[in-house]
Amino acid sequence: MNFTEEEKGTIKEVKDYLKELRKINLEKFSLTFEIEDIPSPQSIKYSDEMPGGFSKPKGEQITSNMLRRELLTKRVALFSQELDRFMPLLYLLNAGHRNIIRTYVCSRGYTEMIRTLDESYCISVSTYKREFPKACLELAKYINFNNKPSLEELNNRFFNSIKDE
Repeated sequence: MNFTEEEKGTIKEVKDYLKELRKINLEKFSLTFEIEDIPSPQSIKYSDEMPGGFSKPKGEQITSNMLRRELLTKRVALFSQELDRFMPLLYLLNAGHRNIIRTYVCSRGYTEMIRTLDESYCISVSTYKREFPKACLELAKYINFNNKPSLEELNNRFFNSIKDE
């Protein structure tokens, strides 16, 4: 399908918008794993012994990890809030376009996205390539481009909120 220059510009703008959402989602995903790696206060990883060198006292280790968990959880909540602001817009699209856009945002890369579209929604690569621009044009009607998501802005907002506490 041939698109006008204006439509091509709109498609590019929506793609950039979706790429930023994908970055936010990937960061949220990695932070979730980081939170899971923090030992709980009952963990046997904490010890008062100092084998082979210096280690913090057990109480200090627990406090440090609890604070770290709390900060990471706040960041995840901020990223979730941004994603939650966008996801209801998908329900304004038809099912095929909704599946393509959601998979685009939630996948870690192109290969994973194509595999998910094929396995979960029976959408081939050629269908994706044909329908993705149409989905972008449809989604553009509902997106507020003056309030674009930004991983950098969310990180700055998070760091400023920490300074204010």
